[in-house]
Amino acid sequence: MFGEKNKVICILAIVLSLLFFICGALVSLNRYWQFDVWYYDFGIFNQAIWSVSRFKLPIIDHFIVPGKVIFADHFNPSIFILSPLYWFTDRAEILLVAQAFFVAASGLILYYVGCELLEDKVSPFFVMLSYYLFTGLQNAVITEFHELTIMTPFLSLLYLCYVKRKKRLFILTFLIILGFKESLFTLGLGLGIYIFFSRKDWSKVALFIIFFSIFWAFSTTKFIIPLFSGRSYYYTPQLTLKTLFTDGHLKLSTILISLGTFLFLPLGTLWLYPLYIFHFATRFFSEGSTRWGLGLHYSAEIAPSLAFGVLITLQHIKTILSSKYVRILSVSMVLVSFFLFRFILHGPFLLAFNPVFYQHTKVFTYLEKLVDRVPLNGSVSAQNNLALRFYKQRSYILTDTYQTKKPDYILMDMRPGQNPNNFLGIKDEVKLLERIKSDKSYGIFFHENDQYIFKKISS
Repeated sequence: MFGEKNKVICILAIVLSLLFFICGALVSLNRYWQFDVWYYDFGIFNQAIWSVSRFKLPIIDHFIVPGKVIFADHFNPSIFILSPLYWFTDRAEILLVAQAFFVAASGLILYYVGCELLEDKVSPFFVMLSYYLFTGLQNAVITEFHELTIMTPFLSLLYLCYVKRKKRLFILTFLIILGFKESLFTLGLGLGIYIFFSRKDWSKVALFIIFFSIFWAFSTTKFIIPLFSGRSYYYTPQLTLKTLFTDGHLKLSTILISLGTFLFLPLGTLWLYPLYIFHFATRFFSEGSTRWGLGLHYSAEIAPSLAFGVLITLQHIKTILSSKYVRILSVSMVLVSFFLFRFILHGPFLLAFNPVFYQHTKVFTYLEKLVDRVPLNGSVSAQNNLALRFYKQRSYILTDTYQTKKPDYILMDMRPGQNPNNFLGIKDEVKLLERIKSDKSYGIFFHENDQYIFKKISS
């Protein structure tokens, strides 16, 4: 009987991960079809991954490092494990599907980590459920595409290797993780400290991770990225008290909700504190306010570690008390997670169950027709939400200095009430439209309602 019960829970865990994947993919795809995804950042990654799939240099258009290899911005070679996907399809949506799949897989791997640690199938299921209900993680899935989100299953696998004492696979997985972004050296430092104090027979592994993380930080930010960019590293944190305490209520809320989703159980694992502190410090010392909240992708980096911290804490509780208390805490955690997701934060995956969300997608077919009118044999400059559709050819985000790119085609969608992000890099879209209209180098190729395509006039 007990064996049958465990089998049912394992099947439920797989079903739950599939449900998470489907919800994440549906919301992400419909946002893409609604033109609510932008060249910054989806288009940048997509263009780089597509280029490598065609054995070309991953050159991107970027405000800080325009016309250079993507490593001029961040050093993230591990993202190119996705390039083979473009050998089977040329649809950019495949990256959004892959992203949802990777995060779903990370939760399933964490479930098996919990099964190893707790020698139980039920409590790890609840931890997995709380992990999926974490709004910060859901936001990472449905917001653009980012390397930190794709990294999550590798981090979960790293914890599984640690629990199962697979040293070589652990080190290999760790190196792959570092390859997702240069800033992940802080994760390495935190992991190294945790391993050093929690497992004596892994002390050499811990020291390797710590010193290699320091080497990684120094080499990537001081040599590799400047080599590609021709300038100093752009994302150095501003280590000042003013930066730390700016918008302090938002930062405190991010910490409380991140920990509260897991019933603050991650705090029961003392030697993981440095990992938590390093993560939130690098986010909060940044001047970029988008990093401070639960939006975008930044919580994806910490989510697997919080879940792992819960599992370690529950293991201690089981040893000291009994499995009964583990179950009680696990159920309580899920209730809190669901309450935060459903009633306080209104998690983004709720969109997957909203019929109006899908009806909204049908409204944007005219923009699909607009981008399809542009020939594939020319360069294109378009506003932020349109430029990402032209990754198969030379494409640039439209700015006030469009003349420097000399694109063959320029696209503009001037309908009122758009998301301001659609006009990123443009001070006044109305004035820019008038400038292009009066530019004798361009003529109107297509015009219908508020949509324009301009074509460069051959000299």
